Amino acid sequence: MKIKKLVRNGFVQKWFFTLLVLISALFVGFILYTRSNSEKVLQTEHTAYGELQTDRLTSQLDDNFSGSSQIPILLQTNQWARLFMLSEEPNLLFSDIYDQLNTQLVAYKTAFSALDSIYLYSAASDSFFHYDSDFPCSYQLLGDENCLTVEEIPDEPLYIYRRKNDLYPYLITLYYPVFLYNTKNMIVVNIDISKLSALQENQGNSMQSIYIISDDGQLLYRKNQENMPESIDRITELTYFDINQDFYSRYVNDAEPYVYVQQHSEKYPWYYVTVTETQNYFGKSVNLYDSLLTAIPWLILLALLIIIWLVLLATHPIRTISEFLENPLSQMPENIPDSETQSIIRKFLNYMQANQTLSEELQKQVQQQNEATFWALQSQINPHFLLNTLNLIRNAELDTLGYDHSAPKLTLALSRLLQYALDSTNLVPLKTEFHYTNLFLHILNLRYENKLHIDIQKDDAVDEVLVPKLILQPLIENAVFHGCSPQLHISNQIVVTAKAKEDLCQITVQDNGVGMPPEQLEALRSAVANLNDIPSDSIGLKNVALRMHLTYGEHFTFHIDSHLNEGTLITLTFPFPGQ
Repeated sequence: MKIKKLVRNGFVQKWFFTLLVLISALFVGFILYTRSNSEKVLQTEHTAYGELQTDRLTSQLDDNFSGSSQIPILLQTNQWARLFMLSEEPNLLFSDIYDQLNTQLVAYKTAFSALDSIYLYSAASDSFFHYDSDFPCSYQLLGDENCLTVEEIPDEPLYIYRRKNDLYPYLITLYYPVFLYNTKNMIVVNIDISKLSALQENQGNSMQSIYIISDDGQLLYRKNQENMPESIDRITELTYFDINQDFYSRYVNDAEPYVYVQQHSEKYPWYYVTVTETQNYFGKSVNLYDSLLTAIPWLILLALLIIIWLVLLATHPIRTISEFLENPLSQMPENIPDSETQSIIRKFLNYMQANQTLSEELQKQVQQQNEATFWALQSQINPHFLLNTLNLIRNAELDTLGYDHSAPKLTLALSRLLQYALDSTNLVPLKTEFHYTNLFLHILNLRYENKLHIDIQKDDAVDEVLVPKLILQPLIENAVFHGCSPQLHISNQIVVTAKAKEDLCQITVQDNGVGMPPEQLEALRSAVANLNDIPSDSIGLKNVALRMHLTYGEHFTFHIDSHLNEGTLITLTFPFPGQ
């Protein structure tokens, strides 16, 4: 009965017939395609494989050459090599310099198996220090046929190919100029091509041949090489070489078919070419194709059975989830055997519960936002009331005391400073901050009867740097109350500076007050560093550190330095905008 119901189910019928048609069409299409295009497909696959092998070989060989090419870069920073190249008689400065150099070069030879020899040319002494595994260390002149083939040191790294003493091995030679104190020295590295690891790994591969061809069309490497360089005309497979193509491949369908691929090195002036035979692979592919044709009926029957099983297996959890969505419950339904369906239904339950929670939270936030808006509007009345009251007081002072009295001036400065503090703008240019800082200093001097000597030094370059408003007032207030006020009977001086240092802006506030003992200074530094547990009498410093940190993040630094009976220095460093 259950199976009959499933068969009548439209969803089951839809997926069954869809999969049946799809699998049948795939098999028929596969048969027709392989019958008409098998050879072309195999050729494409062999060509793609050859291209992949050549690309891998190119990367390996370039890495092999790069490893040896790093030696001059390392040597030009080596202290013994630099002493040798700079001194006319280096052994008079260091008696064991040649032993040290030989040890270093032997280490490079050990690390790079393809390294044949290394030469260090000193312009100061016009001689070479030479390491070669076939010869002992020696000192030779420029142009010696055993090591060099150029008469002048090139200005840029130069690669040439040659034979060593007209005999094997065949070498790629790197001439690397080294400029030291207006002298042009040189490091020469000879690389034995046949010992490159990527080529040695291919020696036993009878199905593939590897060639290295220079940019001018000369054969630099092949198996059983007879000369250096050779003409590519001697190799039949290289008739397809195209010097104008950085990458080129083709399938050559001769009596013994092969894949020809050439790829130019990404770093060096030569091409890598591979020739891969394919006839054995093609025969095996044809046999596999014949076997596949015989097995196709059985594969179709197996596919039908798999389709029926997959459809029955797939429809059960889908129908279960569909029934749950039509009539959702607040808890997990019973009789759900598979864990995947349980997991999906559990996620639906979690989403439903989360949506309910979010809905309640949203209503709560809307209510809180309304309350906050109400109190924000309510709070706007208080600052206007204070400012209006200060203006009334100033007008009364002017009527009573006159314009020249300090009281109305003090009231006006306080009114402007309060209006600046209550303004909604968070970031202001540094020149604006200094303007209102001067108002604050005017109030302080009136309070302390001009016993404070305050010096402000500011670079014009930092005028437009943005800072949180009222960032200087807490620092100056801290210097006055904690540094200078305990000793107002002597000369008190506060110096405020703002200057540019490269791409940074630095603000300092320094006083000559009582200072702090070391233990108090360390406690304050520690508190400011973690921005927590700052003492209540340092709330201004906490405010400054927190606001600057929120504005400039990790690029902001806050430093305090103090000496007992000498004074305190506070330094703020932060980047210019956009730095």
